[in-house]
Amino acid sequence: MKLSLKIDSPFKKYLFALISVSALIRAALAWSLDLGANEAYYWTYGAYPDLSHLDHPPMIGWFIQLFSVNLSFGGEFFLRLASIITGSVNTWIIFVLGRRIKNELTGIYAALLYTASVYASVFIGTFINPDTPQSLFFLLSIYFLHEGLITKYESCEETRTLCKLALVIAGIFTGLAMLSKYSSIFLWLGVAVYALSSDRTILKKPFFYISVLISGLFLLPVILWNIENNFVSFAFQGSRLLSSEGGFNLESFIRSLAGIIIFNNPVNIFVIIAAVVAYRKRKFITLPQYRLLISLSLPMIIFFLAVSLFTVSKPNWSAPGFFPLILVASAYLASKYEQRDFRKLIMPAPVANAFSFLFILTALGVVHYYTGFLNIDTKRTPGEKIGREDFTLDYFGWRTLAHDFSELRQNDLDKGLMSEKTFILSTNWEDASHKDFYIASPAGTVVKTIGPLKDTRKYAWITGELGTFKIGESAYFILSSRDSTDVAALGKRYFRSVEKAGNIYIKKLGKPVLRFEVFRMKEMVRIPERELCSFTKY
Repeated sequence: MKLSLKIDSPFKKYLFALISVSALIRAALAWSLDLGANEAYYWTYGAYPDLSHLDHPPMIGWFIQLFSVNLSFGGEFFLRLASIITGSVNTWIIFVLGRRIKNELTGIYAALLYTASVYASVFIGTFINPDTPQSLFFLLSIYFLHEGLITKYESCEETRTLCKLALVIAGIFTGLAMLSKYSSIFLWLGVAVYALSSDRTILKKPFFYISVLISGLFLLPVILWNIENNFVSFAFQGSRLLSSEGGFNLESFIRSLAGIIIFNNPVNIFVIIAAVVAYRKRKFITLPQYRLLISLSLPMIIFFLAVSLFTVSKPNWSAPGFFPLILVASAYLASKYEQRDFRKLIMPAPVANAFSFLFILTALGVVHYYTGFLNIDTKRTPGEKIGREDFTLDYFGWRTLAHDFSELRQNDLDKGLMSEKTFILSTNWEDASHKDFYIASPAGTVVKTIGPLKDTRKYAWITGELGTFKIGESAYFILSSRDSTDVAALGKRYFRSVEKAGNIYIKKLGKPVLRFEVFRMKEMVRIPERELCSFTKY
């Protein structure tokens, strides 16, 4: 049951080379790329900690605080350091899982397929988000669930005792996974599926229920926060998953399916399907192991695919469900290639193809990030919106904006046009988070929002903590060409006057790809309605 650090095998140097090279590449990306809106938003979880938050449990905020030493170390790299370290640890854990399930060759294939996953290496291994801590605890939960539910020596009292202990530890890690993302509860649903379909004696074991109870206790902070805030988080999550206003939506399903395939690497998906088909003829792992891994995977994947038939379902929501399937695929590859020459053994064609896909996709993304060569046309008239179709702009140009806005603001201060206390106003959490991280926080000022809760999210609480608004104060509003906010109407409603301060252009290879218009909103004359500016205070 012990997660041993000792690896005495020919695969040792390959595993550590894989982890080291992957970590260096991911660290380089983390250092060089600007934060995305989601990442900047999760920074607020560390900057404004709480027992829980509207859209996620608190673990991601705690991870950020831990790895940045409570935000003592600033910048993109240290904010993403948790992801870099967690990604490396996860690679080792999935190796150990594969080794435990079959052999070390299975472990090395699991580590390789895991690293070849866009989701594992880029989304949770480079960028910071709630999936990062979830992935760590999800994998550890799988390990101890396997140890606790697959009893290898029934006649051995010591083994039965270790299985009971493993179930308790699985409950702890599943609780931590649920404290990272609510979707981790699908681990218990998977266990229930396995118990009902393969081993109903599990339902008679007291330690199974003790484990479930332990994992539930980890949600106590979330429950206490929701009691204090009228269960708004549960209502918010329910509205996202159960919304079916548009009815049956085949396009949403196709988009979700395509996203899942790309996120998890099409080659990985192909190998997984081949493994499931091959298992009917050749049992390369024991039947209980196979059924457990399938049961831990399919409920999560099927549920979010079903959700996508009616509303938007993001590909990362179901991605942890592919971890057990990677183990099935790895065991299949190990049984297929174990007789090969050692050097050919390490990187068989499926694994090489999976890495080729990851490399090509990442290279295209990085080149486009800096050049915009995939943009069909970057030339626009001055009044026309630009940048709406380029998703990489979410991660590009924020340092330039911060520098140019700082000069504009200092010029205004020198001329007495605005004061040091002037805050930045926004109408949505994505925009507010970027402006807060890159502009407001370094300048010693703040960001406040006006808008409904579904648009402002955590900033409804942040704005409340900052005292909401006061008559007579002024604000900057920075409008992106990707945004459709009616600045004139907003300013006219709440301020004495609105005037344009200037434009800031973000360029790639000398071509403008994004425009920011800076507005001065002077002297607030009307306090926004409570439901538009604070969830907790007036």
